[in-house]
Amino acid sequence: MSSLNVDLNILAIFLVASVARFEPSRGFYLGRRHVNIVNRLENHETLMIHCWQNSGDLDTYNLKYEEEFKWDFMDIFTFHDVKIECNMEFNEGGKPRRGHFLVYHSSKDVRRRECYKWCNWSVGIYGLYAFDEVDKRWDYEIPWPSNNRF
Repeated sequence: MSSLNVDLNILAIFLVASVARFEPSRGFYLGRRHVNIVNRLENHETLMIHCWQNSGDLDTYNLKYEEEFKWDFMDIFTFHDVKIECNMEFNEGGKPRRGHFLVYHSSKDVRRRECYKWCNWSVGIYGLYAFDEVDKRWDYEIPWPSNNRF
């Protein structure tokens, strides 16, 4: 085997390893990630949500109880950091409750367990809950900020 073939094989292995996201309990994942945020506010109020990622604005939505905001994206390039943030607001007892949340970041732990393919969030009056794909349960993750601002 020539040295050029060995170098190309090493380069191919490096490229596959560098673009794959490794999640220990699931293995490598090269594909589309899905982010879902559902309004499960116990007071059944409308949830205003405005999200954006580093590639652009994802718009503003007013979600009624049990309605979802969904989007998906490819997260396979480790040289391009994907970061998704949302401002959320709802009324609690006639007063607005606001918060700024980082719901996905490709190079930082946002949740206790990294989402694999599906990044499901549920919004309640106490904060955000993340769905754990491994244990198949909702975990309380992020409280509403105490400063009540975006």
